Amino acid sequence: MLGVVMTPHSLPTTHSVQLTSPEGALAVIAPELGGWLLRYARPTPHGLVDALHFNQAVVDRYPKEMWAGNPLLFPMVSFNHLPGREHHYAWAGREFPLAQHGFARRSVWNVVARSASAVTMELTDSDATRAAYPFAFRHAVTYRLDGGRLHFEQVVENRAAEPMPFSTGIHPYFQVPLTPRGERNRCFVRIPACHRLTPDARHGSFASAAQPATELSVGTDVAHTLFLGEFSRPELALVDPVSELEILLNWQGAPRHRYCALWSRTTDAPFYCLEPWTALPNSFTRAQPGELVVLAPGETFRAAMWMELRVAR
Repeated sequence: MLGVVMTPHSLPTTHSVQLTSPEGALAVIAPELGGWLLRYARPTPHGLVDALHFNQAVVDRYPKEMWAGNPLLFPMVSFNHLPGREHHYAWAGREFPLAQHGFARRSVWNVVARSASAVTMELTDSDATRAAYPFAFRHAVTYRLDGGRLHFEQVVENRAAEPMPFSTGIHPYFQVPLTPRGERNRCFVRIPACHRLTPDARHGSFASAAQPATELSVGTDVAHTLFLGEFSRPELALVDPVSELEILLNWQGAPRHRYCALWSRTTDAPFYCLEPWTALPNSFTRAQPGELVVLAPGETFRAAMWMELRVAR
């Protein structure tokens, strides 16, 4: 049964699910607000520390604004434009409007399983979704605490009689710095060897250039989004060296998530986003073979990731 959960930040003000682990970690999810992960925190040498940025004003502005927590992206990541028609895509000779990052983050999810440390929610097609995405589907997401680690598991099922295309991803707004002791301009992202993907002006194509393992300051301007792919290891770490803490994000269990977008609104914003995606922007229009996930009737897609707030190593 869902209950109103109030956190030390006075969050949230809607029906939510709170998960806990014996080790003292907690997570708060709001199924009615797009399955939004509102909070993930665990005990550290600094006390209980939140990995995700959040504040009440963001909740109050939902669904207009979601610059916090971890929104779910489906059936499209980023945007798709057609000539002369922004936020539209074409499939099988038909055109449809679809808002940036899809509709999942602004939909009501239903809780189908619950324990002290895990919750499973699902979203299925409706008249409203079929107006923008004409497919019968089931999309299930599980959040599960294991020790101090938060796991994310995703299942997408094509219940339609025809092939079903989509892209999907997560959009965590990690807090920077991680504690009041930390300094934002000293935080950085630890990136394994990969390729940097640079779009042309209309995101019609991406140029790929290999880059060695590196550390990228969160003070670097990524307001226009930095795209990475072809990772030697599917993980990134956001490091707060002054607080001596880091967040490790690993998507080894999500092999179709071949790209990651790095974004922050400004160079002094209180958050920094690391976003594993299955596709790049404008994926329907660019129509690159193998970039979109296309499920046959009855076929199921699965992905698993985890994030861990821990002492920096």
